[in-house]
Parts: sequence; structure tokens; C-alpha cells
Amino acid sequence: MPPMQILIVEDERIIAAELQRRLTHLGYAVVAMAGSGAEAIERARELRPDLVLADIGLPGGMTGLEAAAHIWEECKIPVVDVTAYADEQTLTQARTPAPVLAIRKPFDIRQLQSTLEQVLSKPSPEQT
Repeated sequence: MPPMQILIVEDERIIAAELQRRLTHLGYAVVAMAGSGAEAIERARELRPDLVLADIGLPGGMTGLEAAAHIWEECKIPVVDVTAYADEQTLTQARTPAPVLAIRKPFDIRQLQSTLEQVLSKPSPEQT
């Protein structure tokens, strides 16, 4: 079975590169990295990854949460929001409207793997 394909949405290149390294180590394929919400939507449309990992704090006119909602509504690709903010309001926002999970920065490899397995084990909307 081919590896699950993941799109990383992160404006900080060092964090994106480290995340890519960790995902590759876990056996996932990173198909692209995007640094803005608009670019994330474009890449999701074009590449149709199995999952999007999106930082909720992106520069420009669109937040990661807005991009995640758009990707879910248009492409039905699950999104895992990544945030450095651990307050309950932020985590609640990060789960809306798409059925996603949120993980907190900094995260360890076990947390990342567990979250990805949980999301990727759910049937896709087309299967339900």
C-alpha cells in the first residue's frame, strides 16, 4: 500500500522542514508544503492529499482555520490543526467546522503519530 500523502501548511520554513522530516520518518509522504491559506487551498485542490496538517496562525488575509474550513468544504480532505495556543477557546475553534483534531506545538513524535493514525483510520466522507 502506498504511503499516506500529507500536505503541510506552515509559514515557518524551519518548522515545516522538521515536520516533513518527522512525517517521512513515520512512513508518510509529504506531497507539498504551503506557507499561506490561499496556497494551501490551491495545493489541496491540485494534489488531493489524504490529510492536511495546518498551522492555525498564518500570515496574510486568511487564517489556517479559514483555509481548513475551505479545504474541508470543497475537497472533503481531513485537516489536523496545529497550534501553539492551548486555551480551550482556540482548541474549540480549531475543531470547527470540519471534523478535525488539533495538536499543540511543540508536539512529540508519539503525539503526532497517534493523531495522524486516529484521523486517517476514519472512513472518508465518500465512504460514508
